[in-house]
Amino acid sequence: MPGSMRQASGSNLELGTWNSVIGDKAMKVAVVGVGAVGGYFGGLLAKGGADVTFIARGKRLEALRARGLSVKSWKGDFSIRVSASDDPAEVGPVDLVLFCVKSYDTESAIRQALPMIGQQTDVLSLQNGIDNEEKIASFIGQEKVLAGVAYIGASTPEPGVILHQESGKIVFGELDGGVSERVIRLKAFFDGYGFPADTSPNITIVLWAKLAWNAPFNAINTLVGGPVKVILENPHTLELARLVTAEVVAVANASGVGLTLKEVWERHVKFSRHYGVKTSMLQDHEAGKPLEHEALNGAIIKKAAEHGLHAPYNFALYALLSRLQFTS
Repeated sequence: MPGSMRQASGSNLELGTWNSVIGDKAMKVAVVGVGAVGGYFGGLLAKGGADVTFIARGKRLEALRARGLSVKSWKGDFSIRVSASDDPAEVGPVDLVLFCVKSYDTESAIRQALPMIGQQTDVLSLQNGIDNEEKIASFIGQEKVLAGVAYIGASTPEPGVILHQESGKIVFGELDGGVSERVIRLKAFFDGYGFPADTSPNITIVLWAKLAWNAPFNAINTLVGGPVKVILENPHTLELARLVTAEVVAVANASGVGLTLKEVWERHVKFSRHYGVKTSMLQDHEAGKPLEHEALNGAIIKKAAEHGLHAPYNFALYALLSRLQFTS
């Protein structure tokens, strides 16, 4: 259960022996979803020498097997040979699954990943949205699920290649709050491989705060194009982003998640003003892929209705993105 002492790889594990596990490279990791997020963060672990298997298919699998993983990063480029498979049963149970698929693929991906999830496996979701963890837990139980948020500006210009342009860290924690022993141990594991990760005693607030950025900036950026910072350069799109953010904060507070609009908005404006990268949703649209508007603006519309609220600005963006999805 979250917060309890757990075992890893079938051996009795106390906090004092965790460093030896890192040194022995005993922890097995699988990365499900080898896009910008999974490719970059999984790549950092593999670069450090961790036992990592990337679950991929099609051209992405072919590229990983033939050429390995190449990361072109503002923090330093690297290219590595990696282990990649399209068969989770072949991989077998692992200690940690980095779950990085698009929100609309959550159920199908966790179903396919079941052969890798044993009694001691933890699944860390690094996805956009606020309800992916519930979907994952419905298959494997809440006690196996950790929630996380990835802060990164990156893209996949071609299979097996990650272009990392901005930020690059995660924040993660227990669904029911607090900082458990397993979170502390996982943080130590990440630290041992140069994987930038922070823990949060209230990951729900972190998830909602990220949604308060994703809902306006992903949606508007997809509709107007260019890098994110152009939204702030036009007073009308800037005001629209603020109004959408206000709706997200109102729904969060109605849901029992305490956010302060002034604090959230000022932080997001400061971050976005110099963010010279396209959002993941715009990248998906330009690549002819499905959009995540259901998990972002759609989620706010549904949550608002549950609390007797209205979210007209999110609805407008959702309607436009639905049409854009239909025509792409």
